[in-house]
Amino acid sequence: SAAMTWAIRDGFGMIGGLFFSYKASPHFDAHVKEFRLLADVFNDIGLTLDLALPILLTLTAPSWISVLSTYLPSPYLLLTSLSTLCKVFCGICAGATKGNITDHFAISGNRADVNAKENTQETLVSLMGMIMGVGLAKWLHCLEKKDDTSALGDKLMTDTQYISWTIFMILTVIHIWANYVGIQRLQLRTLNGARAKVLLQQLIENCSDWVMLDITDDDDAARRRTIERCEKMIKNPRQINESLWSSLLEMLWKGDIHLGIRLRDVAKITSNSSPIYGGDGVKRLGTNKWSSSAWQLYLNDEFGHENFVIFIDEKPIKSQSTILVLMKVGAGDVDELKAFIHAHILHRCIERGTDASHRILLRRSHKITECLFEKGKIGIDLHSILSHAGWDMSRLYLGFSPWRCEWTNKDD
Repeated sequence: SAAMTWAIRDGFGMIGGLFFSYKASPHFDAHVKEFRLLADVFNDIGLTLDLALPILLTLTAPSWISVLSTYLPSPYLLLTSLSTLCKVFCGICAGATKGNITDHFAISGNRADVNAKENTQETLVSLMGMIMGVGLAKWLHCLEKKDDTSALGDKLMTDTQYISWTIFMILTVIHIWANYVGIQRLQLRTLNGARAKVLLQQLIENCSDWVMLDITDDDDAARRRTIERCEKMIKNPRQINESLWSSLLEMLWKGDIHLGIRLRDVAKITSNSSPIYGGDGVKRLGTNKWSSSAWQLYLNDEFGHENFVIFIDEKPIKSQSTILVLMKVGAGDVDELKAFIHAHILHRCIERGTDASHRILLRRSHKITECLFEKGKIGIDLHSILSHAGWDMSRLYLGFSPWRCEWTNKDD
């Protein structure tokens, strides 16, 4: 019945919305631009399904679909449910990102004023669309009267329907393009993973150059010059424009750097490989399992005063090794930024290829990273420099999971 179809369709949308919110909610703050664009894409997909519904129902289904039809709901219910699901996704994405975009425009703290203007603009655009839609509908109705529907034959659509689809597709493309351009021009002050990579790309490259150098006598002087160059490379939010597609891909695929892993992920690595982090930079233990002394040596020797620990998951091809970052209990935004930069410097060094052991690369990359966060004769305070450049350092969305670990030292 119609009531049952309505209930199933809306129930499917509600269940899908709950699942989508559960999976996507941790990423809304970090990927504001991407989800704002996805909201419009979902909306246009739903509208396309609504418009295509009469045509799709008239098509002759292939034999294999006919076999499955006994196990699937009716085509009408399936298509309307998918359309509803897309519109639910659109509402979730738009609602979740609206607050951050409003804060971006409310420079003077006039959030209510910006909200009122946004609602007024939306009302005006909807009114203009309704007027133009009524005019277009009347014109198409006049054309439809002239069509000879009896002579339609094997044609899938009438001339009027072809015109309707052409106009719809043109407007859809313009809608997606206009939204992409508008979102791309947003200059958000918060740092997510993709934005931080663009901002710190030159800094990471510059620091990796120092790590790769064979420096002996003039180590401090060379390190000071590297840090001084890094300080001049920081740009303000208006100068940074990250790619939406690369940011969306980063959200779906972690890549070779995993931030905020669980302790059990480290256990998998340490149980399958010998510790390569000995003082001489070579494998020292013959077993395939880390002993307690090996753990204590690595954690205390290199990261004893840090709120994060970095592990390297070696691959047969050295340049494809994965960097794993484990965060300790009590780690804050500064620790996350420091771990983020350290991991990317180390990953860049491994990518470039070198005969040096991972232990040496790890130690030297850690040394140059410390100089970026310890203001002194050689070091600078990168966190404060970014804040003075206009970035909102009170909240970072660099892609770290909420997992934190804590451990104590015990003898074997």
